[in-house]
Amino acid sequence: MEDERGSSEGPAKITEPVITVPNPRAFQQTVAQVTVPTIPGQSKIMTSESFTTLDTFDTQFPADSVEWCPIEPYRNLFVCGTYHLAQEDLQTAATGEKVPERLGQIYLFQVIEKKLLRIMKKAHVAAVLDMKWAHVRLNGKILLGVVSADASIEIYQLLEEREPKLHLTSKSHLDGNIPGLLALSLDWSTGRCKSNDNTHASIVVSDSEGKFNILQLNETEELEKTISWNAHEFEAWIAAFDYWDTNIVYTGGDDSTFLRFDLRMSPKPVSINRSHHTGVTSLHCNSSKEFSLASGSYDETLRLWDTRNIARPLSELNLGGGIWRLKWDPFFKDYLLAACMYDGFKIINCQQSSNPVIIAQYMEHKNISYGCDWSFSTSEEFSPDSSKNLALIATCSFYDHILHLSTVSLTDD
Repeated sequence: MEDERGSSEGPAKITEPVITVPNPRAFQQTVAQVTVPTIPGQSKIMTSESFTTLDTFDTQFPADSVEWCPIEPYRNLFVCGTYHLAQEDLQTAATGEKVPERLGQIYLFQVIEKKLLRIMKKAHVAAVLDMKWAHVRLNGKILLGVVSADASIEIYQLLEEREPKLHLTSKSHLDGNIPGLLALSLDWSTGRCKSNDNTHASIVVSDSEGKFNILQLNETEELEKTISWNAHEFEAWIAAFDYWDTNIVYTGGDDSTFLRFDLRMSPKPVSINRSHHTGVTSLHCNSSKEFSLASGSYDETLRLWDTRNIARPLSELNLGGGIWRLKWDPFFKDYLLAACMYDGFKIINCQQSSNPVIIAQYMEHKNISYGCDWSFSTSEEFSPDSSKNLALIATCSFYDHILHLSTVSLTDD
């Protein structure tokens, strides 16, 4: 994983990765000190003391993805995905070329009384690169999308039984003719859907050949690939819908470009931005604030955008580590949770989009910080003291294969 995604230590340069993937690039950036701008009347940065670790779990394989279920009454459930490279076991591709076998697991967890983790289910799959729940029910069902190192996208249904579990309902491969192709990220088009009566949805999947793919999910949970467009010279680390107009797709690649596509037009980007100094690794559209988008990069800089003007960001903030994931909070949409690889996890207050501020950092993980997500449960649901404005968060790190459940106070007492 790290070898394919790059490192954030050392001077910026291209290095040869240990793991060979199509068009391999691994960037290394200088680890800078976190520079925190101050706003009159705003408190200084909080530390890990703002967080309270509730429970931990050893995932056995390196952990890289965490996603909380957004749908009632299952907001106390989340999944964690893992990625293990079995370098000693090689499988022969159809072309005769040998590629490393990548193994993974999907854990389904429940948060029970006293805020402890209870493992509900563990499934053995190809190595997991990304997972996302559909934001609403589709045909009355709660669905999870998973993209993996075998270039597959899988759809799981959460079976609403006494003991909830995941059931594989559909699986599709991006392209079976490209040895070593990886499906790298996915996003659902359902970010602003309010009704649970939806019957159709689209999924965008980026891959290691630099493409993004659009798949349609019909009422029987079958996937049909409708678009496969070239976007980046190297890996397309991230692709995301504009939730306000799902004809628009944003992509970020290892070629350091940030692109916008209109699916109604030709397969060429309608805008190209080169503000990022190295690979663009994370994009997340704000579902409550139109024209608001956040991007992250190996260059350690968070950028906030007004999508009406992609020429330049509204603001830039160094987070001290390569930014692998960015997640808007599910309640206010004012806070970002960031996985900063070699510099832990950060929470950024973005109420003033021209001047975002780091308000908390979680440094309890001792290895590469890749996966993080906010719980959709309100503080009243898991804390007797709602005045503290607590958020419930899950985080995971790679080589030490550790998952943490914690709370963080968004109020500086």
